[in-house]
Amino acid sequence: MDKRTTITDIAKRAGVSIGTVHCALNGKPGVSEQTRRRISEIAKQMDYRPNAVAASLKRKTVRIAAAFPGPTEESRYYYSFIWQGLRDSVRARSDYNVGLVEVPFYMGANSQANELSTLLETQQIDGLITTGYTDLRGMTAVQEFVQRGVPVVLVGDDNPTSGRLLCVQPDYQIIGRTLAELITRQIPKDGGILICAGDVMVPSHYLILQGFDAYLLENGCENPVYKVHEGGGQKMVYEHLVRELSGRGGLAACWSVNARGSVLLGKALLETGRAGAVTAVGSDLFEENVRFLRDGVFTNLLYKNPYAQAYTAAKHLIEHLIKDERPPQDVIFIGSEIIFRSSLPMYDNGLFRQLR
Repeated sequence: MDKRTTITDIAKRAGVSIGTVHCALNGKPGVSEQTRRRISEIAKQMDYRPNAVAASLKRKTVRIAAAFPGPTEESRYYYSFIWQGLRDSVRARSDYNVGLVEVPFYMGANSQANELSTLLETQQIDGLITTGYTDLRGMTAVQEFVQRGVPVVLVGDDNPTSGRLLCVQPDYQIIGRTLAELITRQIPKDGGILICAGDVMVPSHYLILQGFDAYLLENGCENPVYKVHEGGGQKMVYEHLVRELSGRGGLAACWSVNARGSVLLGKALLETGRAGAVTAVGSDLFEENVRFLRDGVFTNLLYKNPYAQAYTAAKHLIEHLIKDERPPQDVIFIGSEIIFRSSLPMYDNGLFRQLR
């Protein structure tokens, strides 16, 4: 293995002191322009690369804040994996002297807006990772970080007007198209499709629906589609799903845009006796959905890989803060996967067992 070039090696080649090389390569005063150019050329010839790890050890701790829903009740289906991805990504870069400040938020007084505003006023934060879907107060709180020069990375849902450095998310339009192709290949041409359609205000929900509808239109699919949107609480959504599954004739398939809706859909299929009688696709990978897939309630799961989204977001934010490297683009798409019962053992890894 080749020895890494150091500033000592450059100093010997250039016939100058280590201090002179340090000043020349870091733009510090006390070195003539001619000497600076000569040292820079020698460094280039010797393939010198600054040691970001060593440099970070000399700095104060870089503090990254992560603000997402706390993984309790139905939020655990998705956000447990977001939190674990963040922790693992920071831990993998512990040599960079990075600290993770966890800011779980909830409804009411502990909202995203309130928690972020308190954080900004009480702690020194160098970077922020949070979700792009929020209310006006939440987005105002995010923008206050940007205005103070704190880089922000969004995960799951984007908001380009926030001034964020980067968004890491799935390609929701592609997800919708994939689901449409998967389902229409398994059911009659006139078979009805029931969708647990989530919240019309959440981009990750309505973009999936847009992709699904676009595929049906472009491919001349005439399947009737029935959408159950969130509103009025989980009990009302569940009762609506039960009514549709019980009384809607000709239903051949059903699916959910989000994890929370998947649990309601799976339970409704069991209650109405339709489990295994219709093609059914759940969203994301967690204990309840795994059980539904193994028991034949669901035909497939659509896995949006929240762990990889969060891991990638933290990686790029840390590299930006430590190495001053901008992400390759301002939106990075994380691939999603279709899981079958036969492929489920591939996902029964240490992370999933740990979070069960």
